[in-house]
Order: sequence, then structure tokens, then C-alpha cells
Amino acid sequence: MFELTSFEAGRRLRGSLLLSSALVALIALTIALFPSIQATGPDLDAYLESLPPEATRAFVGSVTTLTTIEGYLVSQFYQFGWVILLAIYYAYAAASTVAGELERGTVEMTLTLPVSRTRFVVGKFLSLVPGLVLVNAITFLAIYLGVIFVDESIDVVYLFAVHAYSIAYLLACAGVGLLASVVFDSVRRAQTVGVGAVFGLFLLDTFTFGTDAEWLGDVAFSRYFDPGAILAEGEISWTDFSVLCVAVVVLLVVASEYFEQRDVSS
Repeated sequence: MFELTSFEAGRRLRGSLLLSSALVALIALTIALFPSIQATGPDLDAYLESLPPEATRAFVGSVTTLTTIEGYLVSQFYQFGWVILLAIYYAYAAASTVAGELERGTVEMTLTLPVSRTRFVVGKFLSLVPGLVLVNAITFLAIYLGVIFVDESIDVVYLFAVHAYSIAYLLACAGVGLLASVVFDSVRRAQTVGVGAVFGLFLLDTFTFGTDAEWLGDVAFSRYFDPGAILAEGEISWTDFSVLCVAVVVLLVVASEYFEQRDVSS
């Protein structure tokens, strides 16, 4: 299993480095604009208060001001970049792990090796972890250095907590993609379903939050990852973190069990 994980992780290294480079460039641009944004802070905060609750929840998160570096980073980077974009990216990446082998017809040859179907699925999923950790490590360092560069300060523990917490969140989103990957033989179909499910759950969370139907959004992973509460307020919900970890395990088990039972013949 770990040989498979190592091989697949190596194949994904270049993609992870390219993704990290793109995010670092975005970080540099975002942080460089902060001094000028801070100067017009009161106007932006007034605009923030005028936004509909759904828009605030979707694109700003739980922060109430953009005049602090923490609130600014959450609204301009983490809420959109992590909660939405990276969640979609890893669901998309995971959706090709098994479906790609099924579509190419190589899965039968792979399973002739001394590896069970469960170990095959788990190995494919674990191959996403090194790249995910690498992306978080590089962006964590880039943000910390960028904040220092513009003469601001940020709690490094809270910043680290956001990135560490996000690993569980992104793995849960990847778990959705993995489940789609073992169900469908087509990579495109698996990716469409995986990405659609993750984004659909995000929208469900956004439009039900603070309403009488708020309980419907409890199935959305974004309900359990709040970068603003962690970075700006220093509030870490271990209950929510546990929910995400359990979700990762459940999705991995369900995907493995389904793949054990399904027909993989061409």
C-alpha cells in the first residue's frame, strides 16, 4: 500500500508545487494591497455591513472587519481560497484516483499484484496527503513572511492552527471525490459529481445558515471549518475538527467497501 502511495504522491509532486507557486503569488499580491486597504477600512467595513447575510457567509466568513490583517486575510484569501477553491480542487483530484484506472482499464492489472482492493483505494487516497501538507506548509510560511514584510503582526499559533485544521477539511472534501471515483468508470463523470457535491454542500451551508432550516447545512463540511474564528478570534472547535476527521474515515471506509464489492472487469 505504501509503495503505491509513494509512487502516486511522487506523480503529484509537480502539481502541488505549481499550485503552491500560484498561491504564493496570490498571497504576495493580497498582502501587498493591505496597507492601502487598511487606509480605507471604515468605508469597507460599512460596505461589509451592507452585504446580504448569504454573501457575507460565502465570501467573507465570520469576520466583522477588514481593517485587521487577520480579518483581511480571512475575507480575501482563506474564505474563498481554502473553503471554496482548494476544497473543489482536492475533490477534483481525488475523483480521478480510482476512476482513472477504471477508465484506462489498468485496474485489473494493478489488482493482480499482492494488494487488496481496500489497500488499493486507501493507498490512492493517502497519495493526496503529502501534496496537501506541502501546499499548506509553503503557504503558511509565505503568509507569515508577507505579514512581517508589511510591518504587521499575526499570531503564528493561530495561523498554524488554520492550516493544520484545513487539512482535515480538505481531506473530507477529497473523500467525496474518492467516493465518486470508485462509483463511476469515467473520470469526467466522477469529477463532475465530486466537485458538484462539494460545491453544492457549500451552497447549502451558505443559504441555510442562520435560518430555520440551518440544520440542513449540518451535512456540509464548510459548516465545521471557520478560518475567521480560528485566525481572528483564536477559537478552535475540537468538536468540529473531530466531525471532519470522522467524515474522512467514514468516506474512506465506504469507498473501500464499495470498491470491494463492485465489478471492475472491462
